[in-house]
Amino acid sequence: MDLEARLELLEAERGVVRTLHRYAHAIDYGDEQGWVDCFTEDGVFDIRSRHPHQPKRVVSGRAELTAFIAGHTRAPDLWHKHLLVEPVVEVTGVDTATCRSYLVVVMEHADELTLRVFGRYCDRLVRGDDGRWRFRERIAEIESMRADLPPFIEGRAGAGGA
Repeated sequence: MDLEARLELLEAERGVVRTLHRYAHAIDYGDEQGWVDCFTEDGVFDIRSRHPHQPKRVVSGRAELTAFIAGHTRAPDLWHKHLLVEPVVEVTGVDTATCRSYLVVVMEHADELTLRVFGRYCDRLVRGDDGRWRFRERIAEIESMRADLPPFIEGRAGAGGA
């Protein structure tokens, strides 16, 4: 692979990782527009879990993504961090990529650091005309989640949540 091709590959991989980071910062601090902009117009966020007490849902398109994030908790009402661990990015085409990464969410509960959830993200991304990478599909495979904590999906008072 020549130098130019290697540089393009590195830039694409870095752009994908930047989207992963932008997503986490936006969801934890309530940047609703920034979070929605991590997805394509027809983007899908698919939450899957292996236990009955864990959330399952598919959120598709800008309107549903906007409604979803409006009800999600954020600082300072509930302090949590969506941590991305061990991303494996595969650039599959000029403007397409996949990524597999571990997800961990930690939060403050009763004045203590608490592990809330862990699992894996399986992502399909595309590069837009503006050069930014966005999720066409983000699957959150929830492998374990504490059932005794306040909800953070639809957990925001006054935003349709409980």
